[in-house]
Amino acid sequence: MVHYIRFLRTPQTATGKKTVDIAAVVAVTTDLGDAYYAQNIDLVVEVVEANRPHGILHTQVVTWQASSRALKFTANCPGKYTSRSARLHVTTRATQSASGIMAVPVILDVWSDIFTLSDKQRTEPIVERQLVLPNKSRIRMWEETGDSIARHVWDAGLGFLMYFSQALSSSPAEGMSRLASLMRSSKVRRLKVLELGAGCGIAGMAFAQLAKCDMLLTDLEDAQEILGNNIRCASPLAGSTLRSEVLDWSTGVDDSCNANYDLVLVSDCIYNPDSSLHLVETLRQLATRTPGVLILVGFKRRHEADTIFFDRMQQTDFAIVEQVNIPLPHTFTDHDADIPTSEFYTYQLQSALSPRT
Repeated sequence: MVHYIRFLRTPQTATGKKTVDIAAVVAVTTDLGDAYYAQNIDLVVEVVEANRPHGILHTQVVTWQASSRALKFTANCPGKYTSRSARLHVTTRATQSASGIMAVPVILDVWSDIFTLSDKQRTEPIVERQLVLPNKSRIRMWEETGDSIARHVWDAGLGFLMYFSQALSSSPAEGMSRLASLMRSSKVRRLKVLELGAGCGIAGMAFAQLAKCDMLLTDLEDAQEILGNNIRCASPLAGSTLRSEVLDWSTGVDDSCNANYDLVLVSDCIYNPDSSLHLVETLRQLATRTPGVLILVGFKRRHEADTIFFDRMQQTDFAIVEQVNIPLPHTFTDHDADIPTSEFYTYQLQSALSPRT
């Protein structure tokens, strides 16, 4: 399965006689933090100059031991760089290679917030992910380092990047023709797109960097700060717009909402049986306003409760018009022999379909 390098303790500096020492603690873990990378692997630690992108001030290699829960290290940056603004980047050689070919890596690297190379500095508890999209634009995702899984990048978000990439190819895979057609149509008209339960917003922001659209990212109030940070860092396609808004599924869509959406994105939002019922009702309200809207649901299957969402969608007159599974990047081990997969279901209201569909 995909693993993520996470800061358990963000970088903290201390000045020595000849170096500025940067201490940090990382883990190589899954999106939910419930398993750890089960092989030895070298991690590349880079001190990168913040004001000159990718100007590397210092590099060293540390080793993650198989199935460890944490790795503590100190990067000894030469003292001649004292007072410069920097970031700590932790990656692997394979991850660096995957970035060069615009692929989602098996292990996602991590960038700290900016700090000054001086004594007793600690970075804020937020970190950044960077991934290259098929059009060579770079998506930058800030996420929190705390316990909230809502404001992290999840596996299905990476699956959406792979889905969009395949949909934009000259020969899209079977099961994604409707989205492929919609993305092609964005060349002549600006789409209206909504993401529900956006979290960090990776799916919606990637779409806005690949297709011309007005993108509205929605989630609860406590996700708005991280969404705002990511919108400010985004590089939407010329003609695209990005904004965020609070939307609580339990209260539904405001009666004043009259937006005619072309597409609704739902990424890894069906794990909670209670909230998934509210989600279906919100989708029904949106589809009633715009019967032809496409609803693209992507998720990584985690437990039996996921079926509650699908049962309720069927009861609510939604029909699955396309379905495709996309294997996620992974490392085979004795403990992880199954191929992790993101599942994607494209829905429309049954009443909106033609008799031949």
